Amino acid sequence: KMDNFDAKLLSNRSLCWLRMGDGQRAFDDATKCKRLRPKWAKAHYRQGSALMFMKKYAAAYSALSRALELDPESEETEKLFWEAMELK
Repeated sequence: KMDNFDAKLLSNRSLCWLRMGDGQRAFDDATKCKRLRPKWAKAHYRQGSALMFMKKYAAAYSALSRALELDPESEETEKLFWEAMELK
């Protein structure tokens, strides 16, 4: 059974994949993370980051929009959200 610890691991691994230049694996882990914790803003942010990397700007905009709904105070998310909005 997966729990919050697993969601955090998937989130961190998603970031690692992204930093290594593997957007698809970053997206896959972020999506798994989002399934485990659908109301966790960071899961949506990780998914949006991976989508931005893969130049899927409209999908990134959607994921980042949800992340901002869940955590409207996140400056990091807001910055990436506006970038996605400009590029979509």
